[in-house]
Amino acid sequence: MVFLVRFIRLKKLNLNFFVHNFIYFIILPLIGGRLFYILEHFSVFTQNPLRILFVWDLGLSVFGILYSAILVLYFFSKRNHEDFWTWLDAFVLSGLVGSFFIHIGHFFNGTHYGKPTDLPWGIAFDTFNIPYLTPIHPTQLYSALIIFIIFSYSIRYVKRTHLGGMAGTLAVMLYSLSAFGIDFLHGAPSTYAKINFLIIAGLAFIFYIHCSHRKLFEGKS
Repeated sequence: MVFLVRFIRLKKLNLNFFVHNFIYFIILPLIGGRLFYILEHFSVFTQNPLRILFVWDLGLSVFGILYSAILVLYFFSKRNHEDFWTWLDAFVLSGLVGSFFIHIGHFFNGTHYGKPTDLPWGIAFDTFNIPYLTPIHPTQLYSALIIFIIFSYSIRYVKRTHLGGMAGTLAVMLYSLSAFGIDFLHGAPSTYAKINFLIIAGLAFIFYIHCSHRKLFEGKS
C-alpha cells in the first residue's frame, strides 16, 4: 500500500479514484477468486454444496483473483474516465511487492515446496506439509528472487517510458514465464497452473504490443 500510494503520486494519478473504489478493488477480486476456486474443485463442492459458504477455509484461486482484479480495474477506470493502463502499472508493480513477501511466507510455512535435489543450496524441511525428507529445491526463494529482479527492472523501465501499461504488462509477462518454468521444479507440479501462466503471458505480450503502439492507434482513430 505504501508503494502504491507513492506510485500514484509519482504518476500524478487521481488518488480519490482509488480511495472511493477501494472496497470494490478488494471485495470483487476475492469473490472472483472464490468462484474460480469452486470451479477448480467443482466435484468436491457438488458433493457438499454448503461448503461454498465456508469462506473461512481460505479457498481462493490466484488466477481468479488476477483475472477479476483486471476486469474490475478496467470497468471502474473506464467509468471514471481514468487511464486504465497507468493504473495497471500501479497495481501490478504493487502486487509484485506483495508477492515477494508472500513467497517468503511460503518458504517459512513449508508450502509450495520443490522437488528433491542434490544441489548445495537444497534445503530439508521438518514439517508435515512436505513428504520429502531429503533436501529439496527452495522454489519459494527462487520465485522471490525472480520477483525482486523483475520489480527492480520494472521500476527502471517506468522511468524510461512515458506510455502507461508498458511496465505492468512486461512485468506480468516475465513473471508468468518464470512461474511456468519454476513449476517444473515444484514437488506437486500442476498442468492447470502451467496452462494459466502461458495464457497470462500470451495476453500480457499482446497488451504490451498494444501499449507500445497506442499512440499510433489513437492517431488513426
